[in-house]
Amino acid sequence: MRMKRLMAAALGGLAMACQGPAAVLAQEAAANVPGAGHAAITREHRIRALDTLERRLAHYVMAERTPAIRARLAARRAALLEIADPEAFRQTINAELLVASGDKHLQVWLEPRSRDEPAAAGPPPTLEQMAAVEAANGWGVREAKVLENGVAWLDLAAFSGHPDSAAAIDAVMARLAGARALVIDLRDNLGGGEVALRQLMGHLAPEPMRLEDISFRRCAPDPADPEGCIQDGGRDIFERYANRVAAPAFPDQPIRVLVGPGTFSAAEAVAYALQASGRATVIGEPTGGGANPSTGMDLGPWFTVIMPIGEARRPVTGTNWEGVGVQPDIVVPAAQAGAEALRRLNAAPPSAGLNPSGLH
Repeated sequence: MRMKRLMAAALGGLAMACQGPAAVLAQEAAANVPGAGHAAITREHRIRALDTLERRLAHYVMAERTPAIRARLAARRAALLEIADPEAFRQTINAELLVASGDKHLQVWLEPRSRDEPAAAGPPPTLEQMAAVEAANGWGVREAKVLENGVAWLDLAAFSGHPDSAAAIDAVMARLAGARALVIDLRDNLGGGEVALRQLMGHLAPEPMRLEDISFRRCAPDPADPEGCIQDGGRDIFERYANRVAAPAFPDQPIRVLVGPGTFSAAEAVAYALQASGRATVIGEPTGGGANPSTGMDLGPWFTVIMPIGEARRPVTGTNWEGVGVQPDIVVPAAQAGAEALRRLNAAPPSAGLNPSGLH
């Protein structure tokens, strides 16, 4: 049951943790802003964080890499414990984790305040309250418009995991429907949740597209260690599909996807699926290279580790973009990818009777 909850958490937000190159979710970014309370973090807290991290690694999906990670942390332990500054301690751990694992999702975060403190802010926010915050941020949509040349432009800052984001994506795509082509700008999108992602993908083909298969290692509770688990070598596979939408906005029009080093995790999943299915041309620079669905686990009162617990792979090829990134079909500097996409789309004649307009 515990492992099923972890799977649900990872699938609910395909990439809960994404800093590779930087933080994805707003709450995680905020959590790493230095606070006055961090002065209370002691050497004992740092010892507890490292000890718990070592045990939490039992959940890591890339089990074959775990011995090397543990060995590196053990070799650097004394030096790590001498780092009194909490943020420097966190960053140094993450540098060591990246060297040992090559996994940009595997990261430690610093909480804004101790979990041992009484909650002064009251109960957790409701879905309605979270929806208000998401709506104020455009549900992850930075810009959506139809250009004068009849090409729709969709700039996505993130993918929302809120249930209401599906309707928000539908509304945006309805505004863009009728355009002769679509450009999706993911150059500054570090990922996020699954709801908006699957709804968007439902608008990009006539029938729901099969995305990735998510593979989770079976991990049974460890009677000797409640923070660990025992992997039995087996795997559970979950097939992931785009949502079925009533009227796909772009079932067969040309699609261009813009990517670069700032494209990570769930944003890479979109680019990879559209490219691998032959549905879109990807333009720009290679992406960040984070494919593993992840979930948060505490490391004591002050620290959290984002732990990859699954692998995403294309069902036909058996491949993904972990560690290598999505490789563009057309390689140009990311800053020039938009102009290149529009240049190539302008070579095609507009659809008959199209009345280009701006955002409406």
